[in-house]
Amino acid sequence: MLSSIAAIVAFWLTQSSPTDNFAPIQSPPTAIQQLQWHSSPKSIPSITFKGQSGKELDLAAFLGTPVLLNLWATWCAPCIAEMPALDRLQENFPIDELVVVALSIDRAGLSDIEPFWENAKISSLKMYFDPTMSAGQILGVRGLPTTLLINKKGQELARLEGPAEWADQEAIEYFRRIVSTEQQEGS
Repeated sequence: MLSSIAAIVAFWLTQSSPTDNFAPIQSPPTAIQQLQWHSSPKSIPSITFKGQSGKELDLAAFLGTPVLLNLWATWCAPCIAEMPALDRLQENFPIDELVVVALSIDRAGLSDIEPFWENAKISSLKMYFDPTMSAGQILGVRGLPTTLLINKKGQELARLEGPAEWADQEAIEYFRRIVSTEQQEGS
C-alpha cells in the first residue's frame, strides 16, 4: 500500500511540475522574491502594441526567445524607479538569450516615453507602447508595474506584481542560471 502511494506521488510530481523553459531552479533571490511561479505554463491572450518605429507588434514577434514583459507607465512612480534596473538587466543578456520588453501603457506613446528614456539614460531597452492601454486588462494586470516571465513558446511561467530590483547581482545570476538551464534543455 505504501509503495503504491509513493508511486502515485512520484508520478504526480513528474506530471505536474513545469518542465517547459525556465523551470524554477530555486527560490528567487530577495531582490525579486515576489516572483510567483505558476504550477504549469499559462497561455497568454494575444495583445498588440507598437515599437519605436510605430510598427504594430504582438508577443508572437518574440517567439523563440525568453521574455521578461514589464507593463509600466511614465505616471507610475514605482515604474519609473525600477526602469533603470530593467535596463541594466537587459544590458547583462544578449537579446537572443533574454529580452526585456518594457511595455508602456501611456496613451501618448512615444511623446511620453522618449523624454523619460533620455532623462533616465535608458540605453539597453527598446521602446514599446500600447496607446490603447488594453494590454494590462487583457493580461489581467491588477496594478503597475507588473512583470511576466514568458518562455520561448510564449507561455507565462511566472509573474511579479510591483517593483523589483532587477539589476541586483543575485537577480542577474538567478536569470543566468535559468537561461543556462533552459538552453541546455533546448539543445
